[in-house]
Amino acid sequence: MEDELRVSLDSVEEGIAVLTTRAGARWLVPVRFLPGDVHEGDVLRVTFSRDAAATEELADRVHELQERLLRRTEDRRSAVE
Repeated sequence: MEDELRVSLDSVEEGIAVLTTRAGARWLVPVRFLPGDVHEGDVLRVTFSRDAAATEELADRVHELQERLLRRTEDRRSAVE
């Protein structure tokens, strides 16, 4: 597949892998996320998958925070009036 996302392992510095895309972007990724047999100069295929449960959990946390901020704002308005 020609549209695969690939990066090369440029170097490892203090447990952080420096990955480089074909376009020259640099990604810093903890080494623990890479395969154990990877070496500098290796090319890696990158895939992404959606985590629906984590997305829902994040949305719930954001909604709760928004509600708390809204209540705080309403409380402050009431105190001023």
